[in-house]
Amino acid sequence: MRVVALAALITAALAALAVSGVATAAAERPLAELVPPDVSTYSELNLDRILGRAPETAALGEAYARLKSPQLIRSMFTELADDPQALAQVEEVLGMLKTASNAIGPRLGWATWIPDAQAITSGMMGGGSPTQMMPKLLMVADLKDPAAFDALVGAVAAKAKLPTRVSTGESGLRITTFAEGMVELIRSDDWMALGFPPEQARKAADLAGRKTAASLYSDPGYQSVLGRLPADAFMTEYVAASSVKQLLAVVNMLVPSADFSYPSDEPLGMAMGARVEQIGDRKMATAYYTADLDTLPYLIDAPLTLQAVMLRPVIERSRASARKAMCLSNMKNLAVAGQTYAADHDDRLPDADRWVEELRPYLNNEAVFKCPEDKSGAFSSYAMNAALSGMSLDEIEDPSPVVLFYETASPGPNPVGGMDHLISPRHLDGNNYAFADGHAEWVGPDREPPSFGP
Repeated sequence: MRVVALAALITAALAALAVSGVATAAAERPLAELVPPDVSTYSELNLDRILGRAPETAALGEAYARLKSPQLIRSMFTELADDPQALAQVEEVLGMLKTASNAIGPRLGWATWIPDAQAITSGMMGGGSPTQMMPKLLMVADLKDPAAFDALVGAVAAKAKLPTRVSTGESGLRITTFAEGMVELIRSDDWMALGFPPEQARKAADLAGRKTAASLYSDPGYQSVLGRLPADAFMTEYVAASSVKQLLAVVNMLVPSADFSYPSDEPLGMAMGARVEQIGDRKMATAYYTADLDTLPYLIDAPLTLQAVMLRPVIERSRASARKAMCLSNMKNLAVAGQTYAADHDDRLPDADRWVEELRPYLNNEAVFKCPEDKSGAFSSYAMNAALSGMSLDEIEDPSPVVLFYETASPGPNPVGGMDHLISPRHLDGNNYAFADGHAEWVGPDREPPSFGP
């Protein structure tokens, strides 16, 4: 519960503290000009609109500002109030967030490149590196205070004990390398780019220096999407049609029965926005969301189908394990009932031809006679070993390996038999047994079948 509260507090505090940052006009250059044109998706946040810095969202800023009171924060999560260590951790995180709000903005964007089906297949078959199966990532942002941003990066790296290497590139660009060279952060005085693998950050730097001609911003598809989205959206998202096709190709490769296809080549668009409207004598904050609705089923159904197919074996095995455990509990109850019956009848087990009736008084619930895997409708899924009918326990030299009750292939009102009536492996390639000494256990395929002889 404390972790949930802490996460919620951090989220609220980020919004609150960012409002206190100095308002800065957005750079004239669109942030998307730092992004190569072959992306799968690109999303961008307008922090000024989200945090109430823009004039039309000032009312939202007033609402966020109320969260800046430490007393209010403490009262929201009272369980932290008596935990000085937790509060100290919160204050440390809040300090980092305030540094971030003063260093980054007003815009923040992130791009992804979805791996194609061939790359995933190659990675799964061991024909390529694991990174081939992972999406490529690029995060870009406007910078307000490069020195504050560097301090934030250093503090986060030190906190995470993440080795870093800092160097100076062309045109005075600052380059920070993480994760043994797998991630690279490049910044100038007014923008930053964080890329995995490092080539993505370098491509962004090249685009910023106009060393390459094309960027996402100049792509006709991206321009078409932007033209359909509301001008005051605080978040925009561009989805390339090619990325939808790649996703569906992966699903079709792993789940041939899914049979998904996406015929369009038109890029997609989504947006979220907020407005402050005067309604009577009150100002109301309203939000909206828009998307290409006829595409959403593809974006939703494909991942869900893939997830369901990948999880189905795990879920089914979990359910099978639960049914196996329930059946084993039934067998244990029967074994104990058999021992209790014998204690009341001169140590003799019940007669096989009426064992069900004789054990009923020793059981609290008749459901123990039914295995959850048995769909026959018969009263008992379990049979008594006919060789032990009416036998005295003293006559069994070692009762621990001798079967008393077993899962039968011939369920009925009073099943009786031997090994030849044993059902095929029912529970994860094995069966449950109750033994003459009163214990029950599951016997799998890697063990010898238990003994039915006294």
